[in-house]
Order: sequence, then structure tokens, then C-alpha cells
Amino acid sequence: MASRQRLTMMIMAALATGFGLTLTPLQPVQAEPLLQEDGTIMPAQAVYTFDGKAGDVVAILLNSDDFDPVLSLLNSAQEEIAANDDFGASLNSKIIFELPADDQYTVIARSFSGEGGDYSLLVRAATDYEMAYAEAEALVLAENYGDAIAAYSEAIQLDPAQAPAYLGRAQATLGQVYLEQGEALEGPEDIPSEVRESVIADFEQAATLLEAEGSQDWATSLREQVEFLRNIEN
Repeated sequence: MASRQRLTMMIMAALATGFGLTLTPLQPVQAEPLLQEDGTIMPAQAVYTFDGKAGDVVAILLNSDDFDPVLSLLNSAQEEIAANDDFGASLNSKIIFELPADDQYTVIARSFSGEGGDYSLLVRAATDYEMAYAEAEALVLAENYGDAIAAYSEAIQLDPAQAPAYLGRAQATLGQVYLEQGEALEGPEDIPSEVRESVIADFEQAATLLEAEGSQDWATSLREQVEFLRNIEN
């Protein structure tokens, strides 16, 4: 197994999808939602439309406790222009997207497995935090970890009560080490001490926030990761 995979399993287990994270409330949004629906998918998908204006940045949220949600956004030509499965270490789906034109847009809400269940769908103006966080996530996918760290830091400044931003910054910080050291990074003990301290600080803050919102299991897992990192000997 490659060193990056070993480190991912040993240190970043707490960042994996499916630990039951419920995202903490986002910044209050004054604008009225463009679309808000509650429904049941039985079993395939549900389709909604809304009118949007060029340059508007929208947040589309699809949440469910019954199934793994998947979102698609289409323009009036029925071309898919954005999509999301899992967002922010959660199985729930979110699209943060700048609309390219005045148009009628279609939102497709569906279940990843094809099984049905209850869900809530919301389309509204994106917050500044959401835009910064979405930019950071895109930069991580592009393996541009340095800029991703800066974008996560901006998101944290905008809303310091969001656990996913701290976890994302820790992931990007470790990713930057992997990128710089490559195969020379054979084990967790090879992670520079200043990097470990940065990751520990982000894990601890995320754990505190998760505890406050009732996600005790994930908070406990993060604190175990912290103790592991603290006990590494160079």
C-alpha cells in the first residue's frame, strides 16, 4: 500500500464520508428562498424548476435521513451544468453555483441507490461562507492545496462555527505535505511537527463544534486522531 494511502487510513479516517456529520447552521440568509420543497422520492427522482438571473450564486441543498441524496442542475436546454453527490463530509448534497444566464433552471433530486424516502430541498442565495468553502473544495480536488488552505481559512473567518471548514483545512494541509514529500513520506512520523500541530488544532476545534451540535461519535474519533498525532515520535 502506498505511503499516502497508509497515512490517509491512519490519520485522516475522521475525514471520511459517513461519520454522521450534520452540518452546523449556516449564516442567516435574508433573501427569500427561490425554491423550498419537502417530499418523498418513490423511488427514482423528483424534478423542480426555478427562475434565476445571470451572475446570481445559488445554494441548492438536498437533505435526507432516508437515502443518499444526489443533485443535478440543468439549464433550459436540459444540459447538466452542475452536480453533486456528497458535500462537506456528509452524504447530503449541495451545489454552490453561479448562474450563467437569465433562465429557467431545473433541479433533479434523486437517490444514489434508487431507493425512495423523505427529503427536503432548498434553493436560495449562497452565503459568503458557502462560496469560500465551495472554492476550497474545488481547489482540493485540483490538488491545489496551498490555495485551498487559504480558501478554507477565509471560510473560517467568515463563519468560525463550521466544523467542515476546519476538517477541510486539515485535509488540505496534509495533502500539501504529501505533494511536497511524495514517497519520502513513509509514515506519520515523517510529517513535520509544525504540520502536525496545525492539523491537531483544526481537529480539536472541529471536535468541539461537533460536540456542541450533538455529533459525539465523530468528535470522539477526532480526539482519538489528535492523541495519535501527539504521541508520534520523530
